[in-house]
Amino acid sequence: MKRATSMIALVAMGLFMATSFAAAQDKPATTAGGQVTIQTLTVDDISSSKFREYRDVPKGVSMPFVNLFTTNSALDFNLSAFNVGQQDQQYKGWANFSWMDFGFDYNQVVHRMGNDAHVIWAETAPGVWSMPASLRQYYSDRVDATPTSGRVYSFYNNLLAPSFAAAGTVDLTSLRKRGLYDFDFSKNLPFNLSFTYTRERKAGYRGQGGGDIIAGPVSPVVDVPETLNELTQDYAIKFEYKLKTGNVHAALNRNVYTNDQNNQLIDNPFRPSDLAYKAAVGSTPASGGPGTIMITGMPDNSMMNESFGALFKFAKQTRVAADVALGQYTQNQNYLPYTSNTTVLTGSNAPAYLTSSLQQPSFNGKMDTTTFNVWFSSRPAENLGIRMSYRSWDLTNKTSRYIINGDLSAAPDRSWAAADAPSADAPYGHPTAVNYDNSNKRFQGSVTYDVGALTLEGLYRAASLKRTYREAESGTDRGYTLAATYHAKDWLGLRLSYDDAKRTAEGTTVYGFQTDEAERRSKRTVFDVELSPMNNMGVTLSYFRRDVAYPNRPNRVAVSGGVPVVGAQPIPGTPSGLLSAKYDSFAVDFDYAVSNKVELTAFYQYEKDVTVNQWVSNPTAPTYGLNNLWNHSGQDKTNTFGLGAVFHVVPDKWTVTVNVTDQKVDGFEDINATPTGTYALGRTAYPQYLNPAAVWPINDWDDTHLTTVIAQLEYSLNKSWKLTGGYWYEKYTYGDAWTSGTTMFPQATLIFMKPDNGNYKANVVYAKLNYRF
Repeated sequence: MKRATSMIALVAMGLFMATSFAAAQDKPATTAGGQVTIQTLTVDDISSSKFREYRDVPKGVSMPFVNLFTTNSALDFNLSAFNVGQQDQQYKGWANFSWMDFGFDYNQVVHRMGNDAHVIWAETAPGVWSMPASLRQYYSDRVDATPTSGRVYSFYNNLLAPSFAAAGTVDLTSLRKRGLYDFDFSKNLPFNLSFTYTRERKAGYRGQGGGDIIAGPVSPVVDVPETLNELTQDYAIKFEYKLKTGNVHAALNRNVYTNDQNNQLIDNPFRPSDLAYKAAVGSTPASGGPGTIMITGMPDNSMMNESFGALFKFAKQTRVAADVALGQYTQNQNYLPYTSNTTVLTGSNAPAYLTSSLQQPSFNGKMDTTTFNVWFSSRPAENLGIRMSYRSWDLTNKTSRYIINGDLSAAPDRSWAAADAPSADAPYGHPTAVNYDNSNKRFQGSVTYDVGALTLEGLYRAASLKRTYREAESGTDRGYTLAATYHAKDWLGLRLSYDDAKRTAEGTTVYGFQTDEAERRSKRTVFDVELSPMNNMGVTLSYFRRDVAYPNRPNRVAVSGGVPVVGAQPIPGTPSGLLSAKYDSFAVDFDYAVSNKVELTAFYQYEKDVTVNQWVSNPTAPTYGLNNLWNHSGQDKTNTFGLGAVFHVVPDKWTVTVNVTDQKVDGFEDINATPTGTYALGRTAYPQYLNPAAVWPINDWDDTHLTTVIAQLEYSLNKSWKLTGGYWYEKYTYGDAWTSGTTMFPQATLIFMKPDNGNYKANVVYAKLNYRF
């Protein structure tokens, strides 16, 4: 609120200065002025966060726009303010002096992810989610006294019902404050020199945690708001010295990320304090477990990047340029302990909740990158254009690694587990503790040739990929593009392009290459037509299609201990991962100026996205037969249209504007699985769909429908005053099999917040008064 108040004061002060300048007419060389818009608005009370997800819609009086400027021999000042004092406010402009130019852009973005999220915990400190110890003891006693066979959905639902009924609510909201400040000192120097500072603070809640598991005898999945408080700062210095035939330039950039909320603490609803885990014995169920768990966040880190290069110009529009960039990435924040559970010991019987039990206090991570770019362009003949470029990118991980002696297991007791012995694939005893290096060398060349109104273009690109400690250790990525552009005077414009690319993957894998390294075939087609049959009419047609396939993904094979069984054969039709994706889009835009008083616009766009994913678990002992296999064929169909009309009832006096937009997204998820799979997908009611031994398609896979209607009347009293009145209607509906509904306990023992981010209907009436001075 302090920043909003100071910003309002800044605008008020600028308004006073600008008005004073405007009133003083004794300096003809000075110009000053601006404009102010005041708005009053009434709107329905809307519970859903979607209506205000990225914006403020303030009731009553507000100031949506202010502009102030003044120019004289000593100062050129301009300030534009949007949504003054609101959470989505923005201030940008410049102040140029005789010796320096200063530019700024301060922007706030609010993100409301869900209103009234239901939480049975209370945030007693930032990121600390607590429950009364007495209540947790009560729940613990009831659970311990109930045999495992009795711990079913109805038992937990009845037990937790009072807490669900008394649950508090939290709005899942975050606020991003981003400021960009640029200082240019080039005016009185023989070279260009500028400094840029960017500061971005994110605070509030990151959103729904998505479910964190508290491993133990019950192992509930708990969903709480993830507290957010992080700062990113970027410092940049740029230098350029102009030559008669080009320039030389350099830049220094430093980026620093600080996470002031690097962990979350969540109380276990079924344990009041840490208690040593006891496994089940006969009819006696397991007991004990952690009283509180700790969820870690992103560590602090920093980056430094230095670059320098040169550009030279020659005859025939020939340009040659080269740049080199060196980057250093570091991360050395102190480690958090293995666990917050005071009953867990490491392999050396040291308390795992103490940082003194760690092998070393911090990561001391270091990575270096080297980027080299060179490019050439020329027009050796009037109708011929040539472009070529080469880019080399290398990443070297210089982190000092050490052999990990162990970590906490994923078992319910979260006990200490010794790390695997070092091997060729995991030289430090853990598959993720390796120094991965990457390199990418890329060449691209294109030729254009003009034949009258027709321009033909051909482009070829080739890249070689190298990776260390990835299953696909090498590969290539080659492709070409063919394009044609045609302009027939002013009434017809055509553009057609076709792109074909293929990526290869070389290496050894047991479980299959990841999507980012797997073999890939991509085809893309783009077609645009611009028609102007009359001077007052325009029609644009466009079509886009991208077809991506991941062929030759390996089939699953029986494994034992992570190694293929001797003599085992791959099972046909069992690759895992993304198998294919197709994206289609068609759009048409129309505008028609019926007369100098009537303007009409319309547009329509159709989009269809289809992806096919398949997931198969490798066969294991003792049968080595096919395990669970499921196939997801998801698709989204989106239809968007809009109509617009502007009526200049009395030119420069009365103007009526009407806009209508409608967008509908239909999602569908077709699911197939082997009989051995047991899933609980597509649930529409609880709890009767717990763990069904079947799967079925999900029709309401993130379906949305948004309709907006705006009708507005503007009246210009004179050159200085304008009055606007309008009505705004908006309706949003959605359906999603996973997030719709309000049940906090959809399945034992999943505790979800179920925030309100769904359907709404809004009626808004507004009036604006704009004054230009």
